[in-house]
Amino acid sequence: MKRSKLILSFYVGAIALSAASLSFSVAWYATADKARINSIVMTIDGDRELLISTQKDGDYVQHLNNSDLFDPGTLSPVTTAHSEEWLSLKSDTPKFYDETVYSEAEDDSLYRVATSGYFSQKLYLLADDDLWVTINPEDTYIKPSEEFNRIYAQKLYENYQAYGTPEQKALSVNEIIERLNTLVNAMRFSILVKSEEEDIYDYVIIDPNKEGETIFAGALDNNSDLYFDYFTKSSDSSLYERVYGDIGGDLNELVYDEALPQDSELIHVNEDSSAFNAKHKKDVKRFNLEKTLQKGTLDIKKEESIEVSEFNKKDKPFHIPVYRDVPREITLSIYIEGWDLESINHNMGSTFISNISFMVESELFI
Repeated sequence: MKRSKLILSFYVGAIALSAASLSFSVAWYATADKARINSIVMTIDGDRELLISTQKDGDYVQHLNNSDLFDPGTLSPVTTAHSEEWLSLKSDTPKFYDETVYSEAEDDSLYRVATSGYFSQKLYLLADDDLWVTINPEDTYIKPSEEFNRIYAQKLYENYQAYGTPEQKALSVNEIIERLNTLVNAMRFSILVKSEEEDIYDYVIIDPNKEGETIFAGALDNNSDLYFDYFTKSSDSSLYERVYGDIGGDLNELVYDEALPQDSELIHVNEDSSAFNAKHKKDVKRFNLEKTLQKGTLDIKKEESIEVSEFNKKDKPFHIPVYRDVPREITLSIYIEGWDLESINHNMGSTFISNISFMVESELFI
């Protein structure tokens, strides 16, 4: 039966059903500077019959092995900035972008679609009844693997002692572990649900370790010279810090502070330098993100992500309709959000374990 104009936010009946969960577990292998998927296991458990497959007409099972799933190779930072374009076109798959693209007052914003560096795969759910499926917050997480991070930290420690900078040589194994553990704060899940027949199109980003907002704009030190990147503006021949990100509007509206007569210290003096933590170079006008946001004349995008705790509330922020004996296609992605302030070099190579659990919330009433 064709079901048209089904709205995903439709009121869900209050009758609770037995939970059935789809668990997605990933162990990540630490390499020199990237994260690599080492093993993937997907299982389903519950009183209701809920099955999974990687192919619409394939075999539906309760357990998927590594060989059933796409291998993305290495992970590297990408971003969901600029997503309005592919969302408005109702793309079949989510698109991720390289995070270090720039805007400046005399150029259009430039951005490139990332072709690798993230995990993204279509999956199909099959149920024995018409059901609302949502995220199970009790079993959805991304956390460090203490065992593998300790092993990798020991290797880094030995390498630092032999070849590192004075700052690296001063680090203990435990301090290196603490650094590696922070990568999980930059990790995200995303889920895309699309059905042209039912006019369904919904997309959600889940941040299991959310701390504040992620803003898709700012000055960056991309060449690792300890200074925020800058350019010469032809209209007045002055130096300005280059602004990167997803910004709409007249870029002459960017707010700058006057240049300093000498180089500044690192923005966060007690932290290591990174793309986000650099110095203002003398004689370069300094970009002021806070004042630009307060001015409100530019459309500066922010990440629209959901905390796992939001799924504990009565009105869940995301539902997937699954009809009896009709495969429901979803696209599940795992990636490093490049605009998250924890997406920095010193935690690359971290090992972590992720688990995303789907549960049946109720029967589907239409």
